[in-house]
Formats: sequence, C-alpha cells, structure tokens
Amino acid sequence: MGGSYDSIKVRQGLAQNVSATVVDDTPVAIRLKYIGTGTITSVVLTTAVDLELITSDGGTETFAFATYTNMGLLVDKINAGGYWEALLLDALRTDDTENSDFVENLTMTASSEGFYDCLVNTDTAQDSSDSFVYTYRCTMDRNPGGTKPKSGHRVRLSEVIYNVNVSAAEAKGFRIYEWDNVKKTETVVYQVASVDAVKTTVNFAAGNSTIDAGFGNDLIVRIIDATSITDDTANFLNVSYTRE
Repeated sequence: MGGSYDSIKVRQGLAQNVSATVVDDTPVAIRLKYIGTGTITSVVLTTAVDLELITSDGGTETFAFATYTNMGLLVDKINAGGYWEALLLDALRTDDTENSDFVENLTMTASSEGFYDCLVNTDTAQDSSDSFVYTYRCTMDRNPGGTKPKSGHRVRLSEVIYNVNVSAAEAKGFRIYEWDNVKKTETVVYQVASVDAVKTTVNFAAGNSTIDAGFGNDLIVRIIDATSITDDTANFLNVSYTRE
C-alpha cells in the first residue's frame, strides 16, 4: 500500500525531479559498497572472467562469471558474503556477465562516496537473448545502503530522449521494464520501435502523462538491438523522472 492520505501528501511535497544522462561505457551495472569492519586491499574486475574483492576481514572473494553467468546471480552471491553490498542498477537480473559486458578496470578505485562501480561496456553488453543493450534505471536511490524502506516510495517517468547507434530501427527496440521489488521480476510495461542514430524523444500522452512504477519498484529504460550497438560520440540516453 502507498500509505495514508497524509503520508501521500508529504511524499508528493518532498518529490524530486531528476534528469540523468548516460553515454558510452558509463551505465553502472552494479554498484558496490564495503560493509565489513576491516580494510579494502583491492577491487579487481576482469572482463569476461571474474570480479575479485580482497579485504582484510573477508579475504579474497572471487566471483567467476562462468559460475555467476548473469547479473542477478552475481549480485545475490556478493550480498550473501556479508562483506559487501551490491546494488543492481543499469542492467536486468538476466543480463549476461560472461560476454564482456563490463568495462575492464583491473584496479577499480572508489568514488568520493566510497562506492565501486562495475560499468557497462555498451558496445558488447548483452541480455539473455544475446541482443545488445543500452540502459538506465530510474530508482528512488542509486546508492547501496540508501533509502529504506523503498515500499513507501515510487518513481514516475515523464520523458526519455536518446540517440543510439543501433544496427537499424527495430520493432520493440525501445523498452521500459518495471522491476517488482517483492516478486524480484522485470516486466515490459512499454515498448515501441527504436530509431537508429537520430535524436528521439519518447513521452506519454503528448507529454501530459507519466509511466508510474508501483510503490517500491523501479523503471528500467532500455534500447535493445539484436545485431549491434556501435560506440559513437553522439550516443546518449537521457531520462527525466520524479522520485517521491
């Protein structure tokens, strides 16, 4: 449930409009936060091979992509270890890990907030059907250990603007998924044909409506192409949404 009338009015009053843009190789597949009590030695990501997390209290934890073949399996296993919190962001749980989906960074460094980002290699990242993908997640909080509980909050997507060099326009190549935080499922809630290498605006009811996630859920915006996505300085994916 979304809560009482008073809580709804408070949430609406505190709503924040967000505009976010990703370009080639900048979507964040997984964001990591160390939650152990020791020190971090290194965070090593080797594309198509493994993710290695070394800490003084957790020792060497190696997550081979041949074993954890999709993002969901990888995130769940990291979280089960108890030394790191892993948050899935610009990816689906079913997306591949083995096919060079990550930008290689042999010595990952922490952001100013202490997070480690496993970035998406946007010209090689693939979903479970081996289609190429370019993705951004609209969520209440994109940081591990952030807003909790999420069940009292939601996101509302108003507009997407993109220019992505796909192989060609493709039916159902532009998609919006809803992530159900309870059922742990991702369901397509909107899809239209993609446009190749042309700045394209997608909004709803001529800009007078939004696509609203259920309370506690996320919306995932994705360009998908069965053949290829080519790196291009003109590529971008911009989303405008409200967090409330």
